[in-house]
Amino acid sequence: MIFSCSDHEISTMNLSQIEAFCAVVDTGSVSAAARKLECNRTKLSMAIKALEKDLGTALFVRAGNNVVVSEAGKAIYKDCEYLLITSGRIRQICSQVNGEFASEIWIAHDDSLPDELWQELTLKLDKTYPATSFNVVLASSGDLADLVERGQVDYAFGVDFEAIDEPSMTYQPLGKIRMMSVCSSDHQLAKFPRVSDQMLREQMQVLLTYLNEKDNPELQPFSLKYIGYSSFEFMLKTISGGRAWGCYLSHLSVNCSESNLYM
Repeated sequence: MIFSCSDHEISTMNLSQIEAFCAVVDTGSVSAAARKLECNRTKLSMAIKALEKDLGTALFVRAGNNVVVSEAGKAIYKDCEYLLITSGRIRQICSQVNGEFASEIWIAHDDSLPDELWQELTLKLDKTYPATSFNVVLASSGDLADLVERGQVDYAFGVDFEAIDEPSMTYQPLGKIRMMSVCSSDHQLAKFPRVSDQMLREQMQVLLTYLNEKDNPELQPFSLKYIGYSSFEFMLKTISGGRAWGCYLSHLSVNCSESNLYM
């Protein structure tokens, strides 16, 4: 039960009602929400009506079998999501304290950092937290946020061009990464002391690409001809082979003699 301190009245709002409200907003219909929550449609509708009565406002605009979230519903949706997420965290912590929670953590990362670093880090985590199992998986940069949002992993590390304000995720910048325009020492562009924008546009470019890039200007190609990859490793192999130039991670480009890169 939630108590209102302002007027000393007891509110009947509960998490089941909040969950029902969010499910209808997410799915767009009462029927779809009932299937998602695996509950009776009538029971779900009653929960939402009870919530509306308690709040004193309509959360949906109803027209026959169709429901559209109201302005009031839109205003409280994010807060309701936070309530459900916080509730889940509280339950998980209590289960862990009671010894009911099997401690297992999933971590996703892209290839912007060397494999050796992740191997060393995983061993340190295992040594520091012996009661916890760690699963470390490789994913493309563009998939990291989606993996966390869908609950497939607990944490994700990588280069992020598209930080999104989502209540289910917490973004923590660890530092800035500089991108450098590079090509192979055997590439045609490496023969010139200075390279103009026009010369770059006429040469094949390799770049990082996302399935959900949403017209992000950071990911748009500069050249008229380009190849898109989902990993920095594939980018490096293409650049090193002399087939294209690209904007690559500066901290991975420092060993130019080993990678045969020209900056």
